Amino acid sequence: MSPVIQKTLAVVGLALVLGLGAGLSVLRDLDDAVPEAAAAPAPGGAGSAALLPGPEFADRFDDRVWLRSVAVTNATPAFVTTYFRPPPPPPPPVRKTEKFRLTYQGYFETADGVQRAYVLINDRLAILPPGAKVVGDVMIGEINRLELRLLQAGTQTVVVPFRGTKEVEVPVE
Repeated sequence: MSPVIQKTLAVVGLALVLGLGAGLSVLRDLDDAVPEAAAAPAPGGAGSAALLPGPEFADRFDDRVWLRSVAVTNATPAFVTTYFRPPPPPPPPVRKTEKFRLTYQGYFETADGVQRAYVLINDRLAILPPGAKVVGDVMIGEINRLELRLLQAGTQTVVVPFRGTKEVEVPVE
């Protein structure tokens, strides 16, 4: 016989011995006595009086008892959990803004009529045409000799006087 077959037979034999031992221990603890049946009361005897409704029987169907049971049925069951409820939605993100100092330093105009404005953004000089984006959503609307008109968000007008400074708050993306 090969060693594999010997090992298999040993495992099967061990399983049979353990099963037989467990079965015998269960059978040893069983009680051999036959359970006694309760004697049924004779009709019309003393035992039948206990089955008749008495004063406590009427209390079981009282209105107050039913109202209490209805109130209890509307209560939260003991096995209710909030574990499976979705979490509340996160708060909306805070819109971040950044402030820029804009200084209008004049303009020049070519022979063809093209205008360019000198705008100092914080400490950086920019030469921009009308309609150009200055910072964020701020665009140049109109260039004049004494003032620069800017459009913020397409609707709000910001006026920067010549050699004057205006602080503009722009949303950061």
